[in-house]
Amino acid sequence: MQNQEEREKIVNYGLIHIVDNDRNIKEIFNKKTYEPEFLDFYGIFSQSLGAYCRLYEESPEPEKRARETAQRIMDHEMEKINAITKKSKREMQMMEDSAFAALFTIPAIDRYGTEATDQLADFLIEEWHKNFPKNQIQKGKFEEINNGFKKKRFCYITTAICDSMGKPDDCYELTVLRRYRDTWLAGQPGGEALIQRYYDTAPGIIAKIDTRTDSKRIYDDVYRRYLQPCIRYIEEGAYEACKNLYIEMTEKLDKEK
Repeated sequence: MQNQEEREKIVNYGLIHIVDNDRNIKEIFNKKTYEPEFLDFYGIFSQSLGAYCRLYEESPEPEKRARETAQRIMDHEMEKINAITKKSKREMQMMEDSAFAALFTIPAIDRYGTEATDQLADFLIEEWHKNFPKNQIQKGKFEEINNGFKKKRFCYITTAICDSMGKPDDCYELTVLRRYRDTWLAGQPGGEALIQRYYDTAPGIIAKIDTRTDSKRIYDDVYRRYLQPCIRYIEEGAYEACKNLYIEMTEKLDKEK
């Protein structure tokens, strides 16, 4: 059985790594990979979360314990970020880490389901907002995020764009693009593989954009530069041109976001 000193070590040298990720979000956040990746991640940090909860329960000032733990996790994250000297790379890493925190770190802390972890999640989000003012994260639950794939919330970038503009799921743009996908693109050589590639790539792109405080501006810009021209191409019967433009959009967003 762990004593207090051992629990302190587990938290100070283990739990702080709950924000660490060395893979691209698109590799671990798609319909096939998210659930097993998250459950493996949660399993790795369950012991650390348990040690933290015991320290919280034993503390004469539990709220202070939660805040200090969140601060240590954030200090570890900022040490990594500040080691990146190039501004553009640093900003890309902050966006990648914010998406990871929103999709894995906070939901894992929340999943433990105690008052201690609830406070830890709240304080970590607070610290994240202070240190990453351009990349905001919210309190999300694994089940809700995972169910997003079943509801096709993460299927396509166009769905997220129309969502941000307040357009319904059966709006003209989505109806036209779905019909194009199902009746023309799916029947082309390599069409099904292309659709699957989008399905695997889009969730990670959307997750990173959604952490941005200027996400609405980004979606509006993509709508104007790519989505509207794609719709016009379909209306004119220029289906190949629409496919090429959509590929360009996805590759550009994947590279930049």
